[in-house]
Amino acid sequence: MVPIITSPGRTPYYKRMMIFVDGTNFLVELSKELNVKFRADNPPFKAIALAKSMIDPFFLMPGIVKIRRYWFSSYQGSDQNHDQLAKELRNQGFEPVLFKKRDGREKGVDIALAKEMLVNSFNQNFDIGLLIAGDEDYVGLVTEAKRYGPMIEGAFFAHGLSEKLQVALDQFYDIIEYSSGYVNIDQYRANPSAFS
Repeated sequence: MVPIITSPGRTPYYKRMMIFVDGTNFLVELSKELNVKFRADNPPFKAIALAKSMIDPFFLMPGIVKIRRYWFSSYQGSDQNHDQLAKELRNQGFEPVLFKKRDGREKGVDIALAKEMLVNSFNQNFDIGLLIAGDEDYVGLVTEAKRYGPMIEGAFFAHGLSEKLQVALDQFYDIIEYSSGYVNIDQYRANPSAFS
C-alpha cells in the first residue's frame, strides 16, 4: 500500500525516491569507518549487505515510495567476478551498474551515476534523489539535477564528505547517525573478522 500524506484542503501526494550510490566511494569509507581492510573493487558480500542495511532506512521516511536504488562501482577480475557481484547487488535490491577496472584504474562510475541521475531528473521520475557519495566532483551534478525540480539530498560518512557537496545538497544526513536506530555499527567494529 502506498502511503499518502494529506493536509487539509490539499490533494493527497507522496514522494517518489530514487537512490544513487557511488558504491566504490561508499565501500572505501565504510572500510575506514569499521577499521577493516577490504577492497572496494572486490568487496565481501557482507559489506554489501551492511550497506543495504544502512541505506534502507531512507525508504522508511513518511510518505516515501521507493522507485529504484542504483549501485555504481568498479570491479576487479573476470566476467565471473562481475556476474557474482551483480547477482549479489541484485539480491540486495540494487540495480547494479558495474565497470571493469582497466590497468588498475576506475573509469566510468562517476559519469554513469551522473547520466542516470540527470536523465531521471529530466524525465521527472523522482521527487527526491538521494546521492550516497562524498566527492566534491558531484557538486555540478547536484546543481544541474536540481534545475529540473527534484530535491537532491545526500547521505554519507561525515569524515569522507566534501563541504562543498554538503552545501550544494538540499539536505544532508550523516549515514552513521541516520541508520543507528536500525543498524548496530559497533557490532561490526567489534568483529572485523566478519568481513574475511
